[in-house]
Amino acid sequence: MKIAILEDDITQLQMAEQALFGGENFWDEPVEYRAFTSGLALLQALKTEYFDCLILDRRVTDMSGDVILQWVRQYGQKQNHAYTSIIMLTSLRSEDEMIAGLNAGADDYVTKPFRPRELVARVQRLIRANKTSHELGVEKNAKNSMLSLEKDSLDVVIKINDYEFNQFEQTVTCKGEVIDLTEREFSLALLFFRNLGKPVSREAIFETVWKRTNNPSSRALDTHIYRLRHSLNLTAENGFVLRTVYGFGYRLDVAGPRAI
Repeated sequence: MKIAILEDDITQLQMAEQALFGGENFWDEPVEYRAFTSGLALLQALKTEYFDCLILDRRVTDMSGDVILQWVRQYGQKQNHAYTSIIMLTSLRSEDEMIAGLNAGADDYVTKPFRPRELVARVQRLIRANKTSHELGVEKNAKNSMLSLEKDSLDVVIKINDYEFNQFEQTVTCKGEVIDLTEREFSLALLFFRNLGKPVSREAIFETVWKRTNNPSSRALDTHIYRLRHSLNLTAENGFVLRTVYGFGYRLDVAGPRAI
């Protein structure tokens, strides 16, 4: 197991090292650890090395953690980083900043000064979850039984009316035009289309898309829903409507007389 930390504040870096590997912290397997004070140095390492978890400070001088996050989520699959967990570290407590980081593909967010035991627990949980997904070769199934996959869900390309989902390339097209979605938005859209006409609970969404059972802020999901409606043009005129199911979650419905 390999973990990398990007932090240019030596005091903060030492605190993170002590939290992860000092005291009575037990790991299920040997851990190889690398510390980086330069974002450029970490980026070079990522081109040749695989890490199970990256802990990234957002405010590194030469290349911020935000840039590293963007690179891993956009290009990292070519270097087998599809299952790398990413935790962002920040001294800012802005909810908008947190939502921006989650939208960009971060798995978790920790504010400084962090609590050592909490940081360890978050790292271990994310690594376990992504390791399970990696071994299975698929995302974890949601506990909610209504999220059983349709028989075509394992196909590389799923086509529903004008929408075409390519699971290998993680792309969506509508009438031949590529729609720009983040990795998390793609997973969320695919989840709704796989469960067309079925209500999907917020809890099931968090477990399937965020890969966690303790829910992120409601605003994070609401922001994703808003962006998805806009990006995919989920309107009655376009054939699909994404509705809110009060007190439960969301449901994607076919609008009007169009047939699937």
